[in-house]
Amino acid sequence: MDSQNLREGADLRPDKKIFVPATLILIAIIVCSILFTKQSESFLKTVYGAFAHTTGTWYLWVTVAMIALSGWFLFSRYGDIKFGEPDEKPEFNDYSWLSMMFCSGVAGAVMFWSIVEPLFNLSAPPQFAAPLSREAYEWSMSYVLLHWGPVTWPWYVVTALPICYMFYNRKKPVLRISSAAEPVLGQRINGGWGKAIEIFFIVGLMFSNAAVMGVSIPIVNNALAATLGIEPNFTLEMIILVASAAIFTTSVTLGLQKGIKILSDVNVVIALIMIAVCFIVGPSVFIVDNFTSSFGFMLNNFFKMIFWTDPYGGGTFPQDWTIFYCLWMASYGPFMGLFIARISRGRTVRQVVALGLIGGIAGSYLIHAVFGGYTLYAQSHGIVDAVGVLKATNGPAALVAVLKSLPGSIFFLIGYCFFSTIFLATSVDSSAYVISCAATTRLVPGAEPSRWHRMYWAIIQAALAVAAITMGGLGPVRIFANFSGALMLIPIVFVVWAWFRMIKEDKLMERQPLNMSAVKTADKAGLAPADADKAA
Repeated sequence: MDSQNLREGADLRPDKKIFVPATLILIAIIVCSILFTKQSESFLKTVYGAFAHTTGTWYLWVTVAMIALSGWFLFSRYGDIKFGEPDEKPEFNDYSWLSMMFCSGVAGAVMFWSIVEPLFNLSAPPQFAAPLSREAYEWSMSYVLLHWGPVTWPWYVVTALPICYMFYNRKKPVLRISSAAEPVLGQRINGGWGKAIEIFFIVGLMFSNAAVMGVSIPIVNNALAATLGIEPNFTLEMIILVASAAIFTTSVTLGLQKGIKILSDVNVVIALIMIAVCFIVGPSVFIVDNFTSSFGFMLNNFFKMIFWTDPYGGGTFPQDWTIFYCLWMASYGPFMGLFIARISRGRTVRQVVALGLIGGIAGSYLIHAVFGGYTLYAQSHGIVDAVGVLKATNGPAALVAVLKSLPGSIFFLIGYCFFSTIFLATSVDSSAYVISCAATTRLVPGAEPSRWHRMYWAIIQAALAVAAITMGGLGPVRIFANFSGALMLIPIVFVVWAWFRMIKEDKLMERQPLNMSAVKTADKAGLAPADADKAA
C-alpha cells in the first residue's frame, strides 16, 4: 500500500485548539522553572503535598481495580475481540511488539530504580523494619517487585483496549484519548470537553517524561564521568541531553517502522546482554534465591503491601513509594494506551493483555532480579557501602558505586550509558509520536503525523527536561511524575467508562458475533451501534 493510499482521508494539520493551548502552557512552565527555579519548586511541592496526603490513597484502590480489570479481560470471553478486520494479521511480530511496548513503558528509569530503590528501602525500610536489618532486606526487593509488576503494567493494557477498539473497529479517524471517551461524552468530545482532555493528556505526559529524563540524564552523567575519570558536571549533562535529543528527534522523524521499532529491537538486545553478563560474573545462586524468596514474600503479603498507608506510624514510605508509583504509572497510562493501540492492529484483547502483562512484568523482573539482587548482595557482604554513598551524595552516585564493584565494571558503565540513553530516546520519541497523533486534525489507520509535527514535540520535551534538571534531585522529579499522574486520571476514568459503554452498545456482552457493518453504519449515522444492529 503506497503512502498516498495510507493518507487518504487524513488531515495531518495540527488541531490548533489543542496545539496552541498545550504549547503555551508548556512554554510557561519551562520558562518559570528555569528563571524562577526555587519558587517553581516550592509551588509544585506545596500543590503536590496537599494532593498526595488527601487523595493519594484513592490511587491505591484504582490500581487494584486496574489489576482486577486486566485479569477479567484476559480470562473472559471478551478476550476474543479482535482489533481490525476478522482475517487481519498483526502489523508487528511478537518480539518487535514486546520490544516497543517495554522500551516505551519503562524508559531509562528501570535500570536506575533496579539498583537505587532497594538501597532506599534498606536505609528507610517499610513496615516498621529497622534500617539494614534482616527484615529490611526481606521487604526491600519485595516492594520493588510489587511496584514494577502489578502496580505498573495493568494501567497500560487496560487503557489501551478502548482506544484500540475505537480506532480499529469503530474507525474513528483520530488517535486520541478523547475519541475513546465518545460513548460517555457524545458530541462534546468535538468541543471544549474533548480539547481539554487532550490538553490534560499532553501536559501530563510531558511532565511524566520530564521526570524520566530528570532521573536518566544525571545517571548517565555520573556513569560517563566515572568512565572518563572526571567529575560529573552540568556541562556534561547538557551534552548528554543534546545527544539524547539528537537521537530521539531523528528517530521520531523516521516514524514507527524505521525509528522506534529499530531502536527498541536494538535496546532489548543490549539489555539482555548486560543482564546475562551481570548474572554470570555476579553471585548467580544468590540472585536466583533472592528473587525466589522476594517473589514469594510479595505474593504472600500482596494486600498488606499495596494497601499499607501507615496511618498510625506517621511515616511517609507509602506516599513516597507505593502511591508515587501508582501516580507515575497512571501518568503513563494514556500514553501507553495510545501507543499500544497504534502497534496492536490485528491483535485480540487477550493478546494485548497477555503480552503486555507477561512480557512487561517478566522484563521488569529480569532486570530487577539481577541488578537489584546483586546490589543487595554487594551491600550485605561488604563489597560496597552503597547505602552510605546514597546518604552522602545521591542516587546516581550510588548506582555508579554499585556498577564499579562488578567485575569488568567498565563494560557495565559504558553499557549503561548506551542502554539508558537509547531507552530514554525510545520513550521520548514514542511520546512525541503519540502527542503528535493526538494533536493531528484527522488521522486514519496506516497514516502517520507529519515529520515536523513529531519533531516539534520532541524539542519541547527536551526543553522541559532542562527545567527538571535545573531543579535537580529526586524530589522535583517525583513532583513532576506525581503531578502528571494526577492530571492523567481524568482521561483514564473517561476511557475505561467508555469501554464498558461500548461493550454494552455493540453487544459484546452477548455470545453472538458482533455485526461490524452495523457498528460502521452507527458511527456514520451518529446512532448507538446496538440500534443499527437491530435495523440490520
